[in-house]
Amino acid sequence: MLVGLDDTDSREGMCTTYLCARIIAALEDSAAIEGLPRLVRLNPNIPYKTRGNGALAFAVHGDPDVVWETVTDMIAASRMPGPDTNPGAILLDAPSPPPVLEAFYRRALHEEVGIDEAKELALHLGARLFFCGNGRGIIGALAAVGARITSPTYELIAYRELGSIGTPRYVDALSVSDMDAALYPSVFDSYDARNGYVAIAPRSPCPVLYGIRGTSREAVCSAAAMVRSEPVSFSQVFETNQATDAHIEDADTAGLRRYRSVRLRGRVSDAPHDVHHGHVFFSLSDGVGSVICAAYEPTKEFRAVVRALAVGDDLTVWGGVMETPFGLTLNLEKLEIHTLASLVRPVVPKCCGTSMQSIGFSQGYRCRRCGAKVPWDAVPKVAVERGVHPGRYEVPVIARRHLARPLALMPCP
Repeated sequence: MLVGLDDTDSREGMCTTYLCARIIAALEDSAAIEGLPRLVRLNPNIPYKTRGNGALAFAVHGDPDVVWETVTDMIAASRMPGPDTNPGAILLDAPSPPPVLEAFYRRALHEEVGIDEAKELALHLGARLFFCGNGRGIIGALAAVGARITSPTYELIAYRELGSIGTPRYVDALSVSDMDAALYPSVFDSYDARNGYVAIAPRSPCPVLYGIRGTSREAVCSAAAMVRSEPVSFSQVFETNQATDAHIEDADTAGLRRYRSVRLRGRVSDAPHDVHHGHVFFSLSDGVGSVICAAYEPTKEFRAVVRALAVGDDLTVWGGVMETPFGLTLNLEKLEIHTLASLVRPVVPKCCGTSMQSIGFSQGYRCRRCGAKVPWDAVPKVAVERGVHPGRYEVPVIARRHLARPLALMPCP
């Protein structure tokens, strides 16, 4: 049997990974869990998400009635109040998901999927269905069951003791820094040294103490042994699609749609410029059309790379497409500079013992004293040092999305 659940959390507390781990523990005496539970991240651009748009699934052997009663009773008992918490769960009595469910997962990665469509699919598959509120959690529950993760990563999540939930967390930053230095990149996105950010510890009042992401189960378990923190109540390792770029599709500017995450290649057609709050925008054209690309303030030092771009630079960009007051805008996750445009600056000529005066952009120079002119084509020029080089660049850990693949895990270009 396959069980999926989603949307049991809220910004005020709870966590679907926590509830999934508790359900698995409650089933230990009456059923057998097969393999690791799966933490499946879905479309990161969807506005309905609570935090990381993650859903959970696990395979189990046992009495379907007992399993289903345990799942639904524990979801109902732990439901957080509020209109933004709409739990959903399914139980599919099958050893593996059918192709239609795998296709649904892919759509949930790249598009906006409707609640009614999800309910209809669950009923068509003969799955047992449970939901509260508007049932939005059914979408994630189905997608998590249908997810095919060919090259998974892993996350060990440690949970707080009940009496500590809602109080300030204690995770020792130095121990996380040391762990990151020792195990990176087999353990990744743990610590942002430049911004002094401990990425493994959430800021919300949920039961999670920390979550360590890595390329193997052994790596995350080794990392957890190096972290000093307040007491851990229990921990659970999840198989995940995090850091896989599963949300990214190749596209051109004609194929851009709201909420898609894409990779496209083009040339800078409008020079980078700062707008309010420290955001940096530029335009990229691919011969089909153009799109605004944005590096927002939370991407920190990544904006310096974007500011150094110039018209004519040949790039590949990765990011999520959102509707903004400027139109469709690509929120950058990383970029690759293939070639840089050649930029030059004039060497101002001298005449009559002093520098000549410009007579207009690309028009040349005139001597203030004798009136002699030097046309633009005759003005000597020197190459401009760009301050950036061909290669790949990514946003820092503090701004990294769950699904975004770190450059350290990508093959060399």
